[in-house]
Amino acid sequence: MDLNSFFGYPVDLLSFHGKALALLLAVLIGGLIGFERQWNGNPAGLRTHILVCVGSTVITLTSVEIGLGTPGGMRGDPAHLAAQIVSGIGFLGAGAILREGMTVHGITTAASIWATAGMGIAVGASPHLAELAVLTAVIVLITLTLLSRLEARFMHRTPHSLRVEVRELEHSPALLLQLLAEHGITVYGVETQAGTGSGRIAKHANTSPTAAGLRS
Repeated sequence: MDLNSFFGYPVDLLSFHGKALALLLAVLIGGLIGFERQWNGNPAGLRTHILVCVGSTVITLTSVEIGLGTPGGMRGDPAHLAAQIVSGIGFLGAGAILREGMTVHGITTAASIWATAGMGIAVGASPHLAELAVLTAVIVLITLTLLSRLEARFMHRTPHSLRVEVRELEHSPALLLQLLAEHGITVYGVETQAGTGSGRIAKHANTSPTAAGLRS
């Protein structure tokens, strides 16, 4: 097994040519995944994924050279610097997660950022592991595109609109909420109108107890 071969093409990562090829591959991998995220309107898109993949590659290339040591340069553990990418990328991924009421968005995008960083590490580690990064990129793209369509087709539940008006009598709101809960409907909020003597629940609902429930 030739660790310095990328799909049969010999590459020397210590040379400028090899490092340039690694960075270009990182741009391609990060760009493809980022394009898919941006196409679907996610907060972290093309530029973010490219920068994550390229940054991870640069740090790993630096770690490899530090581990090998150079005349007049420093020498250290090559895994120490690259390992910080795995923990550090979590802060960036957390910024892509948004919460609206009881609904959480951006978890898939955060996971794609984390996976992109892992591919960048593989690209910078060796040409042989760069082959693994390419295969991983294909799997990630299939997961983000094909599987999302399957989820939308077979697992998506269409919410139904429900509007209820309640006259402000004693215990009326509590009784209504209890009744909705018994039917498996989760209430995310109640809209009240001061001075009208009535309260209004005008939300989206799904009768499944595991579904989104009532949402504005």
